[in-house]
Amino acid sequence: MPNEDVSLEKYRSTVIYSSLYSTLFRLAAPLILLELVNVSYSIVDAYWLSIWGGTSFAVPRLIRPTYMLFEAVFIALGAANLAIMSQYIGGRRFEEASKTFHQFLTISILLGSSLTIVYLVANDYMLKYVVRVPLELVDEAFGYSSVIAFDILLSGVSTSLTTAFNAIGETKIPAAAGIASALLNFFLDPLLIVGIWRIPALGSVGAALATVISRALKLVVLVALFSRRFSSIELKLTKNIERRWVHTTVKAGGPMFIRHSLNSFGIMVQYSIVNSFGVIATASYTIGFLFMDIAEAFVRGSTTPIAVIVGQNIGANNFSRARSAATRSSILLGGVTALVSIILLLFRENLVKVFTSDPSIIFESMKFLEIFLPTLPFLTIFFIGLAIGRGSGHTLAPTAITLVRMWGFRIICAYATSLVLGMGTSGLWLSISLGNIVGGIATTIWINIGRWCKPVI
Repeated sequence: MPNEDVSLEKYRSTVIYSSLYSTLFRLAAPLILLELVNVSYSIVDAYWLSIWGGTSFAVPRLIRPTYMLFEAVFIALGAANLAIMSQYIGGRRFEEASKTFHQFLTISILLGSSLTIVYLVANDYMLKYVVRVPLELVDEAFGYSSVIAFDILLSGVSTSLTTAFNAIGETKIPAAAGIASALLNFFLDPLLIVGIWRIPALGSVGAALATVISRALKLVVLVALFSRRFSSIELKLTKNIERRWVHTTVKAGGPMFIRHSLNSFGIMVQYSIVNSFGVIATASYTIGFLFMDIAEAFVRGSTTPIAVIVGQNIGANNFSRARSAATRSSILLGGVTALVSIILLLFRENLVKVFTSDPSIIFESMKFLEIFLPTLPFLTIFFIGLAIGRGSGHTLAPTAITLVRMWGFRIICAYATSLVLGMGTSGLWLSISLGNIVGGIATTIWINIGRWCKPVI
């Protein structure tokens, strides 16, 4: 066995045979730190945009669903290839893992270039006619989206590299690259948003430009470190796109693509409902989800490690450990989220006032948070279910749960309660929260049935 493959074997043995909690902590710690930095970046972004002008801090979140629609392609590819590569590595099939990565990287570059162009052409129409951006934010939203479009290509290539690192069991390097990227964003935000020295104030365009520059740095770091650390896999493109790889990727990633694309479109429709109540509701919705980002940082940092542990143990036919990882991580992370949610509830008013002094926005944000925050432990279980689907390659059930949660509760129920029944924003916030509860309960049932615990390769 080549020396480089000995390195892969070392990672594999640690994931499969070490203590479950110590393995989860080792893999998750750098990603949790990354998530906390990313949440801080989102908060800093919102803070400087609030200084730039009123409700401008809502712009990045308004653009997010249209960006997510295009990002869905790479999320699906990443989910499928994480399952494939981790299961190959778990089964010591290192050469096949390498071939998988070359095909994944090649397709990501091709699709990233194409989708960037499509986004530039189509996004203004989606913002105007689907999301229905409030008139006060239209110009800033269009300016932000015209710059952030170039992040689609960067995100696609970064996803392929990050997926390969994570499938191997090396989470520190992509986390370190992400942290460096976020820190650069911290530095660039005040320079480009409000302007300092001779740099002109660019507002929301500056926020998007800061993001694109920092993501480009992240990609450069990932390329350099992957080439040095895992030379046996090789960082190269290929003309040989195998039918078997396409079939497995579509089978494992197809449901994830459907889930994320319909989810992103659903968020657009939901924003349309929220925006119909005016810019106060839009700002309150944005603040509420900033709170969610804080509470869920530990969970999002742990989902990829859970997927890797599940995938490699299934690949090694160690099914009991895969099931144990699923149930024990659900209990642990659900408890952590509950604790953080309680803390945020206690300090919600002071935190809301960081972003706005408008009494109407403060009142509406408080109402949303009082309904929404207690349901976050259920949302945690739902996210863990998605991670288990990614690691096992069995993504159909999590996709179905996602669609019911999004379209059944956050769209149909929200429309019925807020507009048809005349409950206004109270019905909207209640429907979103009910979706979290139902999604968490359905995911718990699916995890415990255990039919996902079998390989896809």
